[in-house]
Amino acid sequence: MTAIAPRSILVIQLRRIGDVILSTPALAALQRRYPGARIDILVERPAAEVVSGCKDLNETLIYEASGVPSALRWILRIRERRYDLVVDFMGNPRTAILTAFSGAALRAGPAHVFHRWAYNVRLPQSTQTVYAAREKIRMLAPLGVPDEPLALPSVEAWRSRRSPGNRVGFFPASRKLTRQWPAEHFARLGQKLRDAYGCEIVVFWGDGDRGAAERVVNGIGGAATLSAATATLHALASQMSACRLVVSNCAGPKHVAVAAGIPTLTIHGSSDPKAWTPESPLHAAVRRDELHCIGCRLNDCPYALECLRDLSVERVFTAASKLLDRVPA
Repeated sequence: MTAIAPRSILVIQLRRIGDVILSTPALAALQRRYPGARIDILVERPAAEVVSGCKDLNETLIYEASGVPSALRWILRIRERRYDLVVDFMGNPRTAILTAFSGAALRAGPAHVFHRWAYNVRLPQSTQTVYAAREKIRMLAPLGVPDEPLALPSVEAWRSRRSPGNRVGFFPASRKLTRQWPAEHFARLGQKLRDAYGCEIVVFWGDGDRGAAERVVNGIGGAATLSAATATLHALASQMSACRLVVSNCAGPKHVAVAAGIPTLTIHGSSDPKAWTPESPLHAAVRRDELHCIGCRLNDCPYALECLRDLSVERVFTAASKLLDRVPA
């Protein structure tokens, strides 16, 4: 444990929206451990909305760099702020360099990565896979942050949770093929949920995903609608707030649902549900655990995607039914 009590902290969490959402409990834990410290975060623009108005932060820095000159300017900008502690949750070459040359007395980052040379405080991984939001808190143990009961990732501005109607949201898209349950399976699931619960199915979509969403809507037929376009994460969360349940592939919108207080069922193939499923009875996951290759983390499947192709609609329906029975319309 470090003996230095930092007065100013920079947390680096670039890239995906879900990664930033899953960092919010760690920000709160740092604020509780060092209540007098200034805490800033460095994110990329698509995720900036996640931490807008976050009570545990003083400032959000939006990282935009292309090429060496702009990256060097960011190093200088960070050094000018004279942080006592920089916490790099990513540990990739770009973030490791930003941390190494930050000028901070304490430079913390993952102990297991090749770029660990950049850190004088190395943050260990758990020996067993745990929910990513909890893992980020556990990594902070060398900084004196206790492994306390986990509050779920939350974005207060999104939690305008009204009583949900009899509606289920679907997110059938994912940027990785090894995380895409087939659209025709989603369509049959929608039919079964409609017939069993009389619910409306709303199929959500984003840039490049509308075609797949339309195939699901058309496959379900009656009681299925396409969501309105959403320009912001707040708008997406607002639309989802009318849902009793969101059924999703392992993708960023699922984490938006969690942060907005909406129950989720996540379909997994190459990803590990232990890392991405909140510790709550209102959040569940389903996958073919009997396969030898399940949870491979690959982006290209050598087995014709049998983990998703052959994950039965009935199996997902059973898991969804258990959640719907806990959440009245």
